Amino acid sequence: MFQIHPVFFFIVTLVLFTVTSIVGLRLQARKHILLECEESSIRTLLGASLGLFGVLLGFTFSMANSRFEERRQLEIAEATDLQILWFRTTFLADSTRIAERNLLRQYLPVRIRFFNAGPNDPANEEGLRASALLQGRMWQVANDETVIPRSAGMIQFLAALSESIQASEKRTAASENRLPALSWAILLMLGMMCSVLLGVDLKSRSYILRGMLQVAMAASLALTYVDTPRMGFVQVGDSSMLRIQHLMDAAPN
Repeated sequence: MFQIHPVFFFIVTLVLFTVTSIVGLRLQARKHILLECEESSIRTLLGASLGLFGVLLGFTFSMANSRFEERRQLEIAEATDLQILWFRTTFLADSTRIAERNLLRQYLPVRIRFFNAGPNDPANEEGLRASALLQGRMWQVANDETVIPRSAGMIQFLAALSESIQASEKRTAASENRLPALSWAILLMLGMMCSVLLGVDLKSRSYILRGMLQVAMAASLALTYVDTPRMGFVQVGDSSMLRIQHLMDAAPN
């Protein structure tokens, strides 16, 4: 999905709202007598539009915030699963343990780079391919263990590896799950409508008063950009994953 930088998004929405507000001011200047008769209707429509915009914005921000919290919890879950997987390599035979730990040391930086890459960065696809390849290699190394029946330690390791793969897929899917473009379009349309009605209704000649609502609406929409992973003003980060990476780098084979 196409994404733009949140600062640019704020500027674009502010320009749109300002331009539509100027359109309203032009209408006020040219149709003063006609609009005077409809003054109460315009104010009613302005109040209703602002109320609807506020309700939809609040609902949209609530959805965006819940998805942000979900991504934060999934980052912790993936790091925890990788830590458990690392510890369970101690149950393996020496050669298998060394191979699995080397693969894990390669795997974790790949995941971190994937989530730090921009939305249109080629590193996205490369990261997904590298992650799947390393997951397959870890599974194959464990599966090649020649001891039959498998030991309890090997079974626990395979269970941890399976949970780790599931956690990585859930986190990847959550990073791709965003508000639909239609929601943004409706919010922008309502914001532009409010700006036109405000321009028609506002009698003050102060540029500050004329622009306050446009800035507030644009800033509110930009804050909702928290639902845009890797580009929003608020980011999840990789603090838990980095702590596990330090653990792996400091541990012996």
